Amino acid sequence: MLNRRDFLAGAGLVAMEMASRSLVAQGAKPGNERVITVDLKKSTGDLPRFWERAAGSDRTAVGLRAQWREDLVRAHRETGIQSVRCHGLFDDEMGIAQAGAGRFNFLYVDQIYDFMLDHGVRPFVELSFMPEAFASSENRIFAYKGNTSPPRNGQDWHDMVRAFTEHCVKRYGIGEVSQWRFEVWNEPNINFWAGTQEQYFELYRQSVLAVKSIDKRLLVGGPASAQLSWVPDLIRYCSAKNLPLDFISTHIYPSDPQKPIFGQGNLYPYEEVIPRGLEHVNQQIASSAMPNLSLWITEWSSQNPAFITHTVKSCLGLAETMSYWTFSNVFEENGVPSGVFNQTFGMLDQWGIARPSLHAFNFLHRLGDKQLQASEGPILATQRADGATALLLWNLIPLGKFKSSLAGLMASRDGGPPQGEPLMVQLQLNGLNGRRQVTVREVNRKVGTAIPAWEAMGKPQYPSREQISELRAAAELPKPVTHALAEGQHELVIELPPDGIVLLEFES
Repeated sequence: MLNRRDFLAGAGLVAMEMASRSLVAQGAKPGNERVITVDLKKSTGDLPRFWERAAGSDRTAVGLRAQWREDLVRAHRETGIQSVRCHGLFDDEMGIAQAGAGRFNFLYVDQIYDFMLDHGVRPFVELSFMPEAFASSENRIFAYKGNTSPPRNGQDWHDMVRAFTEHCVKRYGIGEVSQWRFEVWNEPNINFWAGTQEQYFELYRQSVLAVKSIDKRLLVGGPASAQLSWVPDLIRYCSAKNLPLDFISTHIYPSDPQKPIFGQGNLYPYEEVIPRGLEHVNQQIASSAMPNLSLWITEWSSQNPAFITHTVKSCLGLAETMSYWTFSNVFEENGVPSGVFNQTFGMLDQWGIARPSLHAFNFLHRLGDKQLQASEGPILATQRADGATALLLWNLIPLGKFKSSLAGLMASRDGGPPQGEPLMVQLQLNGLNGRRQVTVREVNRKVGTAIPAWEAMGKPQYPSREQISELRAAAELPKPVTHALAEGQHELVIELPPDGIVLLEFES
């Protein structure tokens, strides 16, 4: 299952110079211009940091790996992710139920969860897959062979989930575990589940009763479905059975087929599938018997920094969280990765080499908690608690206009030539109030990526240790450039390359 959904990759070069009265970009073609006005004195409300509440990972067992742990520490530090969701908690390699019913072993889960919590990250508990001792069939998924079958005996599953939950509460305390989320399974509407919808609902029933039997404050949700499916169905089931349902979790990727979601194929451009999908599922929740359920998107992805920032802005107010898939390239769904810059997910590549997606989330993390009034356009304008201003701009090239040679949900060794045109943005800033310096950070096809350096090396599949050091350095952002603004200056002109992003920071 290589395709978790397909997409667009790459960015171009941002070049910015100071002119006498403005920050000028060279080379943008006439006609591809935008004027954006920002009022630095007017707040329009809080900026909910819903993209930081969770991030995804490969199966739970990789949390024992040194590289995964290094990646987690860095991703948390630079992007602010607050919890991590992993598959395969109950796979036999975790050992929890390998010995069979009633004989549970929590050694590995303790080691992984202890590390996460010691480093400021909470578990987002996905209750999957089926221990072989409880499995009703040999249906399995991925190279690590997660068993996707329903349990032979639902009581065995219930008892395991209850014992696991009880263990976590005893170890970490109800005050901590009540802040976690327990999600039942992963994408049961496709090949992650070998049973029927009815059997999944029974699995949900056994799971929620098991978790709530330890403490009713613990939060349980589902259906963790692909393509926003089964949401009304699970709500109706829980309402009819008087079962707790604390949140809705589901997944959407921009390359998902649109007909199962919207009832009509090719209804929206690629770049609008996620926000329009979230609006759609919110309408389903609002018209249901449980209209106040919060929405958790527990998988979405892109390696395009401009797509990431565009999607975050477009989804403001539409979800309580959006969990990016994934933070680390320690990822083995299709087997051992085939060298560096393999076509898999992750904000960080093999050997901890940063990807543009990591830097995009770092820029988002650097935004303030208050939104500023701005005219319509590709911008998030914010103010921090210390009074500093942070403006994030981007130039997203629509996939419908330029067909990508590669699916861009995943990182690529060869993104193809730059596509689209640079965008000239004229920023008109009201309320600078004496601010005379702006610090500029950028991410694009040549900045914040190790791909050009790797290509110059001849694209080694297995770089030497010296080359790895060079690639790590090449992937890092250069020292930000600080420009002095002229007296009375209130306009900046910036060129954004195709799919590039720029962060402007004005000190208070």
